[in-house]
Amino acid sequence: MNKIHKGELERKAVHYCSSLIPLLYFLFFSRRTGLIVVGLLTLGILIAEILRMAIPSCNRLYIKIFGNMLRPYEKTNHLTGASYVFIGSMIVIFFFPKEIAVISLLFLTVGDPTAALVGMAFGKIRLIQKKTLAGALAFIIAGLLATFWIPGVPFWIKGVGALVTCFVELIRWKFDDNITIPLIGSFVMKMLMS
Repeated sequence: MNKIHKGELERKAVHYCSSLIPLLYFLFFSRRTGLIVVGLLTLGILIAEILRMAIPSCNRLYIKIFGNMLRPYEKTNHLTGASYVFIGSMIVIFFFPKEIAVISLLFLTVGDPTAALVGMAFGKIRLIQKKTLAGALAFIIAGLLATFWIPGVPFWIKGVGALVTCFVELIRWKFDDNITIPLIGSFVMKMLMS
């Protein structure tokens, strides 16, 4: 087993905690309330990001608190992955039925970090760049385990959604995968449900 850097473990813990977005939305909020809550949180995070990028002392404080978890490019004039999680959540909650949005967001918040951790720790067979077969399989299994209980979407559609979002995670996109995973996953599952 390979050792995983503490900052990477902390980053993945935050990723898992972002599962609260789809879970709270599914269990307690209507689409309208979910959009308001996630919209306000997204606005707050984006304001904090703008302040951080515009005011050097804010950026220094931010890096002091969260620097261990940040990618090198996130320490300058670039949005962090957390901002993209909220933006991606807003998009899929707005455009897709609740069950589909929640499933694709759980693929992101459970499947994606699980793939990274398993791939870093156990991955031997490389698929694309640093992505491994072990990580890809972990993505699919974790995504299906996190979503099997959600009614209204047949398991085979969830399976296709997990495969597609795993493939999306493997590819290098111009857009952050915190947007592409839920957006493309939701789109494919919605098409299959039609």
